[in-house]
Amino acid sequence: MPEPEAVLRELGSEAMRAMEQASGGSSVCSFTKAGVSVPGLKYAEGRWAALRELRSQGVESASAATAAGAAAATLADLWRGHLADVQQTGASRDWVAYRSGGIDALTEFEDRVRYPH
Repeated sequence: MPEPEAVLRELGSEAMRAMEQASGGSSVCSFTKAGVSVPGLKYAEGRWAALRELRSQGVESASAATAAGAAAATLADLWRGHLADVQQTGASRDWVAYRSGGIDALTEFEDRVRYPH
């Protein structure tokens, strides 16, 4: 069974690379300040942010993959609630992409640590 810390590190690195690729090296804020919609970049940023939030909960040091997966599932439910809120309020595509990216990252983490192939 994969170690939660290794999976978290790998997924976080992938999200960071996706952000760098989508931004062309520019800061995420520069797009937002310019009023440019960048859902692909925001999706990658959401993945990265959700994984950082999971790490801040101490998941990388969880003793069991099952516990780490359960923590990811709980956090994904919270992010689903935030996604529903931004959809209901008519927020921009960037916010929908951001929250969707976070949910996808947390779900992927859970799947990889709880149900390895």
